[in-house]
Amino acid sequence: SAPWFFPLGAVRFQPWRSGELPMATGCHHELEEGSALRLDWEKLKKVATCESSVIPVAVQHVDTLEVLIVAFANEKALSEAIKTKMCVLWSTSRNELWVKGKTSGDVLDLIEIRVNCEQNSLLYLVRPRRTGACHTKGADGVTRPSCYYRRLNCEASSETESHISLEHLSKGEAVSGSG
Repeated sequence: SAPWFFPLGAVRFQPWRSGELPMATGCHHELEEGSALRLDWEKLKKVATCESSVIPVAVQHVDTLEVLIVAFANEKALSEAIKTKMCVLWSTSRNELWVKGKTSGDVLDLIEIRVNCEQNSLLYLVRPRRTGACHTKGADGVTRPSCYYRRLNCEASSETESHISLEHLSKGEAVSGSG
């Protein structure tokens, strides 16, 4: 198998082209379920143009320590999270409060909030009321426990190039983080 570390110049990424958003091109299913690595390198530029000042929030399961989501919060979202003791974030694409689980029922109870050393990101430690945290569902129709349900599969295609594809984790791997 190929080494995990490889010269970045040798990797061929298939990024989304400027203005080619997955939703706009009908490729959303491919983005969320496909095997092609199409990283959105423009995400932070888009976040910078949203209507509210935000900071990143890592959302982690308090018991398993699994990272469930990485999102953003503004002052309003943080205030609501503290008040309701639920995971409340700021949707940078919709420019509105995002109460995790409000529509899906997959509520994340907020146990603790931590701030990093530079006070420019937060860590929400949460406990899911049900099993899901991601807005996507597995082949079984059940909400996925985390947004991190695929791993990068790196293969050397030659001495100078590597090919990266995405591989779905098995249910046990997705929950335990082993693999």
